[in-house]
Amino acid sequence: MRALAVLGALLVLALPARADDCRLQVAVAASFRPALETLLPEFEAATRCRVMLTSGSSGALYQQALHGAPFDLFLSADRERPGLLEQQGRIVPGSRRTYARGLLALWLPDAGRGSEALLRRWRDTLVLADPEVAPFGVAARQVLQSLGLWEAGGARLARAHNAGHAFVLLESGHARLGFVAASQMVAAGRTNLWLLPQHLYQPIEQQLVVLRQARSPSTAAALADFLVSDGSRRRLVALGYGPGAGEGS
Repeated sequence: MRALAVLGALLVLALPARADDCRLQVAVAASFRPALETLLPEFEAATRCRVMLTSGSSGALYQQALHGAPFDLFLSADRERPGLLEQQGRIVPGSRRTYARGLLALWLPDAGRGSEALLRRWRDTLVLADPEVAPFGVAARQVLQSLGLWEAGGARLARAHNAGHAFVLLESGHARLGFVAASQMVAAGRTNLWLLPQHLYQPIEQQLVVLRQARSPSTAAALADFLVSDGSRRRLVALGYGPGAGEGS
């Protein structure tokens, strides 16, 4: 409760004269949306500021932000797109920060144990987010490349728009094996997963930026501070993210 009081006090100057006027538009990678929706009620209660979300692949959201979409804050599932926006002068200087470290999981056909052998013998459809636009798709491709299975995958690889879409395809039964974010499985209460060894893919360092076109940059910065706070970091670990988030870029 003390933390909430302090947060509210710090935001007094950031909030508009009427609390009803406080709105933040946040672009969030599809894989992080469930975790963000878990965290946001605390922020909204302390600030009386409504946060509205637009989710999709990091690549698609980056393109929207680049072309002036009215986002205040962009939560990418990688560090590449926030870095590009910084290089292009499209963010508030100094606002690029790491807020989470994603973990890649393999959705299993049942609650049995996953293994490299399962991937090697699988001949049915294998779902992954599109590596061209989705960081979790890049990680999935790196896993398959590390195991020498990428080129052999061929037509059996089904590319989803993003990690959220990959999860929907698997949950709906359109496929039985696929790569998703570990956090998605935790949010859904599912145990039919294999947490991929992290030496098989590069770390998924997820970064945020306050965009130059933000209508309320101070309130967006306050949300960024909240997301990288020690309390949020501990909650994210419990929600299926790796430790060590919250450092600067």
